[in-house]
Amino acid sequence: MSRVDPLQTFVSVVRARNFSSAAESLGVTPSAVSKQISALEERLGVRLLNRTTRSVSPTEAGQMFYQHCENILDSITEAEKLVTDFDDTPKGRLRITAMSNFGRKELARIFSDFSDKYPDVSFDLHISDRPLDIVKEGYDFALRIGSLEDSRLIAKPVAEQRIVICASPAYLERWGTPTTLEEVMSHRILVVANAEYARINWLRQFEKENNFTLANIERKLTVNDIDLIYEACLAGMGITALPTYVAERHIRNGELVRLFSDMEIPVRTIKVVFPQNRYLANKSRAFLDFLTAYFNNG
Repeated sequence: MSRVDPLQTFVSVVRARNFSSAAESLGVTPSAVSKQISALEERLGVRLLNRTTRSVSPTEAGQMFYQHCENILDSITEAEKLVTDFDDTPKGRLRITAMSNFGRKELARIFSDFSDKYPDVSFDLHISDRPLDIVKEGYDFALRIGSLEDSRLIAKPVAEQRIVICASPAYLERWGTPTTLEEVMSHRILVVANAEYARINWLRQFEKENNFTLANIERKLTVNDIDLIYEACLAGMGITALPTYVAERHIRNGELVRLFSDMEIPVRTIKVVFPQNRYLANKSRAFLDFLTAYFNNG
């Protein structure tokens, strides 16, 4: 047995809270697990586990030892991955979570294009407007916009989320094209409820300068899904704010018209977030590079 086996055994027992379950996961007998734990406690001169007839739990010393053992074993695993992955082409499965304000169609296009380039990589994608603990839940990446408050994570900026105000030609033909912010007040506004950029913040300037209350604006549609707002805008339902990576191609082909192109709207940063102590395999590094190029090349 290697020198790390007792540590792996101890970690497995703490996780399983049971000698038999730990033994099964390790492929050894419960008596072998018991002997290793006893030998480890004897060598350290401290009791690591509280034992009952049905379960075991770490003592205070055992809990501290467990946390250090986890870090040691994770470092060994990452070192092994670093060596075995050195000359490999990207392959395997990426577990990713993203907020819905990225747009499902945009994400589908990203994954499709990435798969064309790296056919041996597959995805497990979870869309949620509830921030997830990606360390605890085992995700490789999270795609996020906004601030990062978790010190366990690294946030790599991949692009700036620039916002444009737009409407369809059909809408403008029917309702007219506003040329001032004041004229917008008589138009139909589409709002993404869970996206800060789209909560008509682009009209705050007018509100401050003219003592106007934004509550007076007709919100023709408010919904917590950017794709529905995007489709409603294309269908001629109203004026909305969209990220350039969603709207730009439709503006270029004439399906949408950009309004107030000289208006400066604060940008937000699109980040790829991942655990700071996790080794980035080739598949992960390839995905980071691909996203950066994708957003910056349009």
